[in-house]
Amino acid sequence: MIKPLALRKGNTIGIVSPSAGLAGLYFYRVRRAISFLEKSGFKIKLGKNALKVGYIAGEPEERARDMNEMIYDKRVRCMITTIGGENSIQLLEYLDFKAFKKMPKIFVGYSDITVLHLAFLTKSKVVTFYGPAILPQFGEYPKPFSYTINYFKKAVMESKPIGLIQPVNYTDQFLDWGKYKRKKRTKFKENRYIWVREGKAKGKLIGGCLPSILRVAGTEYFPSFKNALLFIETPEGDKANLPYGLEKVDADISQLKAIGVFDEINGLIVGVPYRYNRKMKFKLIELLKKRLSQYDFPILFGVNFGHTDPIITLPYGIKAVIESSENKFQILESAVK
Repeated sequence: MIKPLALRKGNTIGIVSPSAGLAGLYFYRVRRAISFLEKSGFKIKLGKNALKVGYIAGEPEERARDMNEMIYDKRVRCMITTIGGENSIQLLEYLDFKAFKKMPKIFVGYSDITVLHLAFLTKSKVVTFYGPAILPQFGEYPKPFSYTINYFKKAVMESKPIGLIQPVNYTDQFLDWGKYKRKKRTKFKENRYIWVREGKAKGKLIGGCLPSILRVAGTEYFPSFKNALLFIETPEGDKANLPYGLEKVDADISQLKAIGVFDEINGLIVGVPYRYNRKMKFKLIELLKKRLSQYDFPILFGVNFGHTDPIITLPYGIKAVIESSENKFQILESAVK
């Protein structure tokens, strides 16, 4: 794996919208995020199409051009996406994977951005980062959660192993961004690691949002999961305030099983599921036990990443370990140089 240079104060962060066009609609959150990043010591470069409004932020060529321009710009050390969406896959034929391999940048985002992470992993062999986005995390009111920022810094600003990942209480409180511009989320739920299956496993981190992983199945951008620690999490449902139902998770898990992913991995890490109540969580855990009963790899449930807050930043292709006897999830090597 090729590791990008660590992010330093004074560096330029590029902001791009590879998928949904929501940044222009909720520009006040973009301004809040930019203000936070600038006060943290960074310069900002906004992609030309980053603020286009619609279900996509411009045509595929336009969104890909924004990303390629960030790759070519030597001043840009890091790219952070505004949000996910549904259509990152449209960019793959236009992205300059050779240039990204030659000039690797820190690339951060989650949800539908999974598609781009897997493509960069497969085509460029560059470490990228499943982590906070501009609108939901960096634009949080009144400021980003300290847990999110601390793990972001550990992942992209420190050239030493990220180390132990500690669970934290979380919020999936839904506040409509169109109505609540200055309201702090205050409803938190207790969180702890749950070992669906005990054991110890080491491997390189690969994964993302469940349906987004499957978007590239059967394509040249789908990676090998051999000896991986697979991390998966659930997105919103049909509406932003609804969970992604158990029937859909069941179908996705079954498809990953059918294409042989679970035959290759060393262990499974499951994120805090979005807006699941206690009963739904229990059913999801039972579903994982049932569908994956033929395997013996350990399964860790309840890690803070993806569609929850606050979140960690997970580097692709970097060695990690999970171990139930010590209730441990640890990233063993640095993700930047």
